[in-house]
Amino acid sequence: MGFYYSFTNWNATSADIRFVGLSQFKEVFRNPDFGIALKNTFLYAMVTTIGKNVIPLVLAVLLTMGMRSRNALRAIYFSPAILNIVAVGLIFQGLLNPHTGFVNNMLRSLHLDFLALGWIGDPALSIYATCLMEIWRASGITMAIYIAGIQNISTEYYEAADIDGASVWSKFRQVTPPLLMPAITINILLSVIYGFRMFEGVYFLTQGGPGNSSEVLMTLVYKYMGQGLYGYSTALNLILVILIIVISMPLLSYMKKREVGG
Repeated sequence: MGFYYSFTNWNATSADIRFVGLSQFKEVFRNPDFGIALKNTFLYAMVTTIGKNVIPLVLAVLLTMGMRSRNALRAIYFSPAILNIVAVGLIFQGLLNPHTGFVNNMLRSLHLDFLALGWIGDPALSIYATCLMEIWRASGITMAIYIAGIQNISTEYYEAADIDGASVWSKFRQVTPPLLMPAITINILLSVIYGFRMFEGVYFLTQGGPGNSSEVLMTLVYKYMGQGLYGYSTALNLILVILIIVISMPLLSYMKKREVGG
């Protein structure tokens, strides 16, 4: 139904729903807000995918090395993932508010005023603030998947590397990532898809602002849906769906080929 309505003039002010073909999509591509939202969506997906995989992978390696406190640390690092996204947005608003936020107040108390940035109030930084929030919130989930993957790697591979005199770095580089590729594949793919369809994190932290500096495609869909432009917002949503398919399917194929025996 969404596919059909994206080619119509469906809106809140007219009872007559007419087929308008591709003219709706032409209007979308001419909209300057679409270009900003598209750029921010790509940026958000790229930054959060890197952050949600590099940091959790390092944590997963460290927390499978036999330290006594590993179970407690796993619980601590995973705990943000169980928080409601609304609560997380409120927490980061309290942290990153440029005037009353905890981060800037702490920096000022340490006489580091030059580091007290605008964060969510700065058009150049607001999208990165939303990325930071998502990385903090969701890294525990990818970390858990990486820990499970590492624990499934047979110790025989590491013992053979020890016999060959391999260093710690060589053992990690030559053994862990190749045998961890199934977990890497699923984590990267889910991170990319979730990054492109993100709405809640951006909406509850910045509402796409200031101005439209942190607008992403899903907040743009919400904005036009709220204005009663149902067909227009459905066309935007269809573009996002096609974008996710076009990016995720080749990515999945490429990652599967890099798995051992793929």
